[in-house]
Amino acid sequence: MLKKVITYCLSALAVLLFCGYFAAASILSGRGRAEELCTGISVCILDSAVNRFVSPTDIQAIIASSEINPMGQPREEACLTGLEDLLESRSAIRHSDVSISRDGMLMVSVTQRRPLLRIQTANGAFYIDDTGYIFPWVNTFTSYVPVVSGHIPVKLEEGYRGVPDEADRGWIEGMIELAHFLDRHPVWNAQIQQIDVEENGDIAFYTVVGDQKIIFGSIEDIDYKFAKLRTFYRQVVPVYGWERYSAVNLKFSDQIVCTLRDKKDIKKSIKI
Repeated sequence: MLKKVITYCLSALAVLLFCGYFAAASILSGRGRAEELCTGISVCILDSAVNRFVSPTDIQAIIASSEINPMGQPREEACLTGLEDLLESRSAIRHSDVSISRDGMLMVSVTQRRPLLRIQTANGAFYIDDTGYIFPWVNTFTSYVPVVSGHIPVKLEEGYRGVPDEADRGWIEGMIELAHFLDRHPVWNAQIQQIDVEENGDIAFYTVVGDQKIIFGSIEDIDYKFAKLRTFYRQVVPVYGWERYSAVNLKFSDQIVCTLRDKKDIKKSIKI
């Protein structure tokens, strides 16, 4: 009987020692990992095939010059959310994810903003992305999107980045709607070479094929106005040719008003 008791006690002691060993090893291992240093950066630009506003070198430079640069610091002290906020405060970066791998590498993935339009203002050029966010044009990369010039009604300071206030948001949202239409219709997108804002606020297009000024008017009834323009190309151009008219006005309901070239006061209204 005593022998069995001794055996049970020794077995229980062995189990306790075994559990204690693994608990201590786990704690020491956790402390060791926490004290490991952040020794490198790996950057992935997820949409680099579409836009190249920023490069891995740019991302590394932003982190290296910041006060929260984790390089050479214990990994447990790295402020990952702070690094994400830092990167997303840069105008061309829409979203970032930052983590640290087991071997101490800072893993950074970045998604850039997707421009829909570029506007030319007195204070420089700016992109507008699909969320209405405005950020400055950069000379290291040009996104081939429609360019809007002329009497831009939005006042932007040099280097501006952000979402415009409510007073300007209506015009921005209208232009985004137009840009989305062009983005969905590659033929029209290729045909519209330049978008101009006239002094009275009307939108006018200058096209690649045909030397006409297309007076679009306000940003409303977009599908209907482009359907009228399609009618002009299909029914009028084959009869009169590309050069007969200098301007095509889509502003009026149920008709297209065409201006004869070199006879600016002579207009022809075409019922549709």
